[in-house]
Amino acid sequence: MDQPSYGANHPQQPEPNGGEFSALQPCAQHPERVTGVRCQRCGRPVCGDCQVQAAVGVHCPVCVKSAQAGQRAVRTPLGGRLANSNPMLVTWSLIGVNVAVYALMWLLQLVNVQAIYWLGLAPVVAFDEPWRIVTSGFVHSMTNPAHLALNMYTLWIFGRMLEGELGRMRFLLVYGISLLGGSAAVILLSPPTTLTVGASGAIFGLFGAVLAVTLWGPKHHRSNLTSILVLIGINVAFGFLVPGISWQGHLGGLVAGTATMGVLLARHKRARPPRQ
Repeated sequence: MDQPSYGANHPQQPEPNGGEFSALQPCAQHPERVTGVRCQRCGRPVCGDCQVQAAVGVHCPVCVKSAQAGQRAVRTPLGGRLANSNPMLVTWSLIGVNVAVYALMWLLQLVNVQAIYWLGLAPVVAFDEPWRIVTSGFVHSMTNPAHLALNMYTLWIFGRMLEGELGRMRFLLVYGISLLGGSAAVILLSPPTTLTVGASGAIFGLFGAVLAVTLWGPKHHRSNLTSILVLIGINVAFGFLVPGISWQGHLGGLVAGTATMGVLLARHKRARPPRQ
């Protein structure tokens, strides 16, 4: 008794169009190659390079791609798409950019170029030099390295908490809008010539995102509400009580981050199919 190779159909099995297969057919993807193996779903001839092992027989690349397109992406309770690789890619990238900018500022300082005065944000120049609205969130005090270290450590903590749950693009969206919100509050509320720098506004936006998740996210997060409120209250008060800290940037980032996360949570709730 003949035993056809794994995944091959019997040579006499009819095609869907009523014809019959010969024992060997040119591969659908590589016509110069002949094969006796066919896709178990559509019947296309598939050579060794095109064969994708399945639970039963083999599938061709076209059927595999079609099946993958029809699969729903696995999402977290907050609506984020699970990352196949580093779940903190955006967090580490943001930390890397901040550290690289700080290193560049030190190099420029060696040739008597004070980059902080070109990149920091002061309301009086915000509209003439609008790039400062963004760049101010990536420069830090040159006289106080702890400013950078504390901000990056806090960003790492919140990146671990949020990026994997939100997904990369939505985490970056919350961070970016929080940065802009902090800059907007600085422009509106700070003295015109006061120079403001640092990632604190964007990081306070991540505080706000955690608050929004605690208030409006899945119920199991609400047990942390008291501790989150205390933590935010201490940090906000710190900005008002300690000289040299921009409470305006902190407040603007906090409001922007809370609002952005609230919108994302509302959209996710509407997008979820109702339970049967």
